[in-house]
Amino acid sequence: MAECYNIPQDCNNLALQQLPGLILPAGSLKRSSKTHRFLPLKQIINKDDNQDSPAPNKPLMLTIPLAGKYCGSYGGWLILEDRKEEAFTNKINKDMLVLNPVSGEKFKLPDVSTLPPYGTGGVPSWYPRSCSIEKVVLSCCPNPSESNSCLVLAIYNYGQIAYCKLGNREWRSIGFGHSSIDHEGYLDAVYCHDRFYVLHVTKKLFVCNFDGSDPCINELINSVPRTRNSSFKTFEHLYLVEAQGELLIVVRRKDDGDQPALTSQFLLYKLDSDSYYRDKHEKVNDYDWDKHQVRSLGDYALFLGPTQMQPFTLPESEASSLKGNCIYYTDQSVNAKGCKNKQIRYDAGVYNLETACFEQFPTTSSTQKMHMIWITPHGIV
Repeated sequence: MAECYNIPQDCNNLALQQLPGLILPAGSLKRSSKTHRFLPLKQIINKDDNQDSPAPNKPLMLTIPLAGKYCGSYGGWLILEDRKEEAFTNKINKDMLVLNPVSGEKFKLPDVSTLPPYGTGGVPSWYPRSCSIEKVVLSCCPNPSESNSCLVLAIYNYGQIAYCKLGNREWRSIGFGHSSIDHEGYLDAVYCHDRFYVLHVTKKLFVCNFDGSDPCINELINSVPRTRNSSFKTFEHLYLVEAQGELLIVVRRKDDGDQPALTSQFLLYKLDSDSYYRDKHEKVNDYDWDKHQVRSLGDYALFLGPTQMQPFTLPESEASSLKGNCIYYTDQSVNAKGCKNKQIRYDAGVYNLETACFEQFPTTSSTQKMHMIWITPHGIV
């Protein structure tokens, strides 16, 4: 059952009219943790925006009546850990919420104490279980009338995975199709074609089927794309993306020769249609990623952000400020530091797939702390 916060709607409704845009997670502002800065895309790419801009160009402030650790987002929804300290005992409890920052609607997720431990030894006794959530992934935008239709996958405790449905009281374990499959080390996940695809630290791609009463994870592809001629100074980050019914793997390369390290290349690949319907025990050992490289997104734009954020695409018709066949990106770390030296570019901007050119976001007082997440109008109201 969904609940709703009674929140001020003036700035929040104004933000809704200017989506897509960036929202700064709680805990990153020195002021009230219930006040979140919102930057519309059209304001970010306006090179005339600076700290002396008139009031209409100043960042909007969204009111979200809770503070918490950012664990993920889907479309216009945020997944947060809400910290609550018990009186007299100083014990800190952390509830997990799926929150709509505009309407105030929220869904409560099961307590983190119900997350199942895996392996013979379980979770180390010294590990802070209440702070162990690494990422939470939703299968769809929550719907109050059909909350059970939304599946939730949690990555926690060194990359272990568990799932629930909205409305469940506890997290549930996921079976492993073979004893050799690792119980931890999972980095990312995305929902596509009625199943979760999960990326492992070994660069293997797994699929988690929910077609039976007991979900089970199996290896699908033994190696995800690896770019050639990578030097020891090159860092690569991989994203799993659902785009118009297709599963994409996005490789983001950053050259460590600059300070800070800047993105130097994006490469996109897709899973072929046959792979979606393989038998759950059938895996591919030599998938030809080069054959399935994606060189154009057409009229769609791709949005990438912190690792906790679920990437999404929007058609350029969604907003006048959007350009199709482009990638809008911010730093992949939610704890990224801004650049006080304005001569140094922050790693955030727009990448044109057709021209392979980067356009950095202007470094202003509003964009120096671009450890933000993109939100979209889809599913937010």
